[in-house]
Amino acid sequence: MTLQKNAGAVRRFAKLARFGAWLQNLPNKLVPAPFRLIQIGSAYWQSRALYVAARLDIADADALYRLLRMLAAVGVFEEVSPRRFRNNKLSSCLCPDHPHSVRVMVLMHNSPEMSRPWFEQLEQGVRSGVPFELAHGQAFYDYMDSHSQRTAGHCVAET
Repeated sequence: MTLQKNAGAVRRFAKLARFGAWLQNLPNKLVPAPFRLIQIGSAYWQSRALYVAARLDIADADALYRLLRMLAAVGVFEEVSPRRFRNNKLSSCLCPDHPHSVRVMVLMHNSPEMSRPWFEQLEQGVRSGVPFELAHGQAFYDYMDSHSQRTAGHCVAET
């Protein structure tokens, strides 16, 4: 039986659709207009944060725990009690507002642009040239000059 031939199902679906539209419009009625516009305006950020949380499997607490535990094992964070971590002297330097922050350098050094020569061109570079030049077609400092925005810490992979 097709949906078009079942008038009852069509009416129920239409009612559900109207109810869904009413629910969707409810925030516009309950939330003050300026705040609602800010909510709508920040929807991209919320969507992007959700995307990153999904990419990093943040909802999988075990995966996040394993990452923090591994970083704590090399001294980057401190596990203060089971499954509870805090910044320490090292991890504090990853904060962008720290006076001795190295966050930008960590992002740059581990970006695809900087790490690709090491895993794609190292052997060939040892044989016949500089791995960075083989990967990018120009010397390191020339590349840095021509890609200053990307090498200033903005070269974070979006795979």
